[in-house]
Amino acid sequence: MKKYLQIALMLFCTLVVSSCGNDDEPLEIDEAWKVRNEEAFQAKMFDPEFQQLRSESNEGSILYKVLKKGEGTEQIYYTSKVKVYYRGTLIDGTIFDSHTFEEGAPSEFTVSGVVDGWTTALQHMHVGDKWEVWIPQELGYGSAGKRAQTTGQATILPYTTLIFEMEVAEIVKQ
Repeated sequence: MKKYLQIALMLFCTLVVSSCGNDDEPLEIDEAWKVRNEEAFQAKMFDPEFQQLRSESNEGSILYKVLKKGEGTEQIYYTSKVKVYYRGTLIDGTIFDSHTFEEGAPSEFTVSGVVDGWTTALQHMHVGDKWEVWIPQELGYGSAGKRAQTTGQATILPYTTLIFEMEVAEIVKQ
């Protein structure tokens, strides 16, 4: 009986300690960061090298610049699975996520499984296209932000503009 009591007590302590983590707590909002991100996105709107695309959800627009035109002609759909090389940065240049050619194989995912800004960009790209994409907070992680999921990733504060260099490597046949 004493053994079962010790096991129960250990499980209870583990539960209490694991629930004390702050992963479920909202990220703190930095008003100055929010303003800097909004200003950076607005300023980029006046850059003649960038074009604007309205999101499929109609929640806003992304800005993009074609860095390389690919040879692909096949349409990418909301339900498509793709392989993409990318590097994501913040307006201050901090890299928050990266899956580049130099680092190995491209990342594979379904278009519908990413933030709205990526979904919008991908549905207008073709295999081989390489774009620089600016995603405003409302088409990214919005007022919630995103905690770093793995080592090497940075936490994305609420109201962050996301900047990606992304290249479609392949449309995966399902």
